[in-house]
Amino acid sequence: MQYKVLKIEEDMDFGCEERQQGEVLMAVVLLEDESGNETSLRHDDGLLYERDINEGDLVTMDGQHQLWKL
Repeated sequence: MQYKVLKIEEDMDFGCEERQQGEVLMAVVLLEDESGNETSLRHDDGLLYERDINEGDLVTMDGQHQLWKL
């Protein structure tokens, strides 16, 4: 299934603590599927940069909820 990336935001929810040293920086990605349904997921922010995934891009998702640019 294809998704359109609607929004990418830094995940600021660390509970009652700050992000731990060495912990991967996560992003919250808002997606829209082919039927117009919206969903969000947490994703490794570094992988989004590495895969050049930006707002407005079309992506697919593998079985481990990893996003890949089309």
